[in-house]
Amino acid sequence: MSTTEEQRDNPCLSEEAVLSELCAIAFSDYTDFVRVEDGEVRITDTADLDRRRRAAIAGIKDTGKGIEIKLHEKQKALELLARYLGLWDKKEAEDSTLRVIFDSEAEAWAE
Repeated sequence: MSTTEEQRDNPCLSEEAVLSELCAIAFSDYTDFVRVEDGEVRITDTADLDRRRRAAIAGIKDTGKGIEIKLHEKQKALELLARYLGLWDKKEAEDSTLRVIFDSEAEAWAE
């Protein structure tokens, strides 16, 4: 079965599905999962989370001292979305240089 046939037969392999998962990760926020009430941290029950919010979770574990929630890497998801949208070219960003001139240098630079 070719990749195109697999994509057609499995909606999870569609461009829309992949973008949806990336968006869930890129735009997730810890406050979707935890909140502070009266000085105590409260964790949102996963049964109360919609599928989109659950998609952002990389893992949940009991550390013995509390519950640890780890989200997927937000920055990487944003980078992938930006590349897909043509907003950022990694090579271009690596090649560009930003020069900061401080006041003491400004006079010498102007000469």
